[in-house]
Amino acid sequence: MALIADSGGVYGLYDAKDRNHAALEAAFDRERGPVIVSAAILGEIDYLLRARLSTPAALHFLSDLQQGVFALEPFTASDLARCCAILEQYQDLNLGLCDAAVMATAERLGTDRILTVDVRHFRAVCTTKGLPFTLLPADA
Repeated sequence: MALIADSGGVYGLYDAKDRNHAALEAAFDRERGPVIVSAAILGEIDYLLRARLSTPAALHFLSDLQQGVFALEPFTASDLARCCAILEQYQDLNLGLCDAAVMATAERLGTDRILTVDVRHFRAVCTTKGLPFTLLPADA
């Protein structure tokens, strides 16, 4: 089953000093299926890597993406519609589009597994089936 990566999860993989780095790396290394990145969150990943680490770190991520370390998933019109529904339903959480895009992509691809350190937001939202997401590395 696929694993959908959130921007914070990706960032933590590239920042060896991040407090979640070792746990994220272990979850990533155990993964047998694809680790998918929605095209909708590329800008946020780029920003985090450049602002907190460096331009070479952002380029390293892009190189990994090109080499297939991550699978790039298009952001679709149905994803956008689901994002709007998530953002409207969970207005009190002040979710952003990137979090909603990760959730919408996971649902469309039939997985509930998300690589993230944002337990507060992702734990509060249920799938369209009313089930919680499985959050890695927290639920490992």
